[in-house]
Amino acid sequence: MIFLIGLVLPLILIKIDASWITWSPAIIFFLAAILTAVKAVIFPGEGMADLAERIYLMIFGTAAIGSIIGGGIVQFIKSKK
Repeated sequence: MIFLIGLVLPLILIKIDASWITWSPAIIFFLAAILTAVKAVIFPGEGMADLAERIYLMIFGTAAIGSIIGGGIVQFIKSKK
């Protein structure tokens, strides 16, 4: 489900002519995943808090992968026009 949200966000932004705008969700999710990983390394949680940080990392990473694939699809569609 999170992957599909990341995949759909660039497709929603397809009407905007700027090429960087289709990659912005991927960049935001990627930076969120990096910040979550850094926070988990610097300030490790105890027990279930550690598990929650890993789940957040997986959520942001999955959304970033979906956004990267969605951005590639948008670039492919725009190049065909």
